[in-house]
Amino acid sequence: MNETKSPVHLEVRNDIAYLTLDSPPLNILTINLMDAITETLGKATADSTVKAVAFTANGKAFSAGADVDEHRPEKIQQMISSFGRMFRALSELEIPCVIAVNGPALGGGFELAMMADILIASEKATFGQPEIRLGFFAPVGVVVLPARVGPGRAMEITCSGRTYSAEDMHKFGLVSRVVPEEELEDALEKTLKDFRHASPLVMRINVRTMKGIYGGSHFGEALATAEKAFLEELMATEDVREGITSFFEKRKPVWKNR
Repeated sequence: MNETKSPVHLEVRNDIAYLTLDSPPLNILTINLMDAITETLGKATADSTVKAVAFTANGKAFSAGADVDEHRPEKIQQMISSFGRMFRALSELEIPCVIAVNGPALGGGFELAMMADILIASEKATFGQPEIRLGFFAPVGVVVLPARVGPGRAMEITCSGRTYSAEDMHKFGLVSRVVPEEELEDALEKTLKDFRHASPLVMRINVRTMKGIYGGSHFGEALATAEKAFLEELMATEDVREGITSFFEKRKPVWKNR
């Protein structure tokens, strides 16, 4: 019997754990893909010699977001559970997380990208939280973005549903550097090269201390508040059901405001 192909590849090379999303073309964050990311992160960080985690993706998008079908009431509990496990695992990393984005990072894909300690983007990369236009809000977006880009920008990004360029996100301070598409891999490797000089033990002490001081250690608490609002308040509305229906019927939603 053939084993099911994992949607995430792990390669540990020269003290760096490379995680590649491999569910092209859009790397939709299904329950299966999110669980695979969580499991793969666990394997990567179990190796005490690893000094950083690097995320890349195969396909035309880094990730176009979570699976809208899995937002249905009968699936939402499982989806939010997988979503929360993945983001808590990312927040608890004690080594730097470097993410290279080439193409769209939207919705949950943008939330995944914003968990990077260092985010590198090609000129092709785009970012946005379009959930609001489908009757949802972005749980990690509302938790993480205010500290990363400031409350005003965070409000604009999460409330507008607008798509932003890599250069926009560089100006906002979220993206560390923007490079031509053909230079993205080289820019990632140059960043990782510097981390290889460190002691893996001291690297963990450094990252753990910084997260403790600057709020990373409180991410789980804040996310729990956002998840509660998502499941108990948002999912009880008629508008969220209208948003899902309109998505599959390929029409504009007609909001009922209830």
